[in-house]
Amino acid sequence: MKRPTEASERTGANVVRGMTEQLLVATVDTALMAQNVAVAAESEGLGICYIGGIRNNPQQISDLLRLPAHVYPVFGMCLGYPEHDPEVKPRLSVEAILKEDYYTEDGEQVEAFDTTMQAYYQARSSSNKDTDWSHNLKPLFDNKLRPICAIS
Repeated sequence: MKRPTEASERTGANVVRGMTEQLLVATVDTALMAQNVAVAAESEGLGICYIGGIRNNPQQISDLLRLPAHVYPVFGMCLGYPEHDPEVKPRLSVEAILKEDYYTEDGEQVEAFDTTMQAYYQARSSSNKDTDWSHNLKPLFDNKLRPICAIS
């Protein structure tokens, strides 16, 4: 939020900081930019990997990268040419995500995806584990909450 905050101040705006809308806009803009980079990179044969663990220690990352006030780490992104052809990780079905006209429940699709992900995790060539999509989400809502980083 550094650049837009400073631009608004130059116009004489009475800038109010710390609003949810500002956080959402900045985070969504970052994610959209990164997705465009990912699509472009993959079209050129590069592999990509998002690193959400950046948010585990936001202040340390901010200090390491010398981020100014009003700038916060959303995720890391690695780009490179893969040494091998990695397995493609399954994704939740479009029917579970895309809703037309109104929201519909997706319990059956999620249960099917859990089965798919459990098979994927057990069969992949590295980092095998016995879990599924739903169990991987549990820490996000249970005990692996990430700390708040002051961006003021």
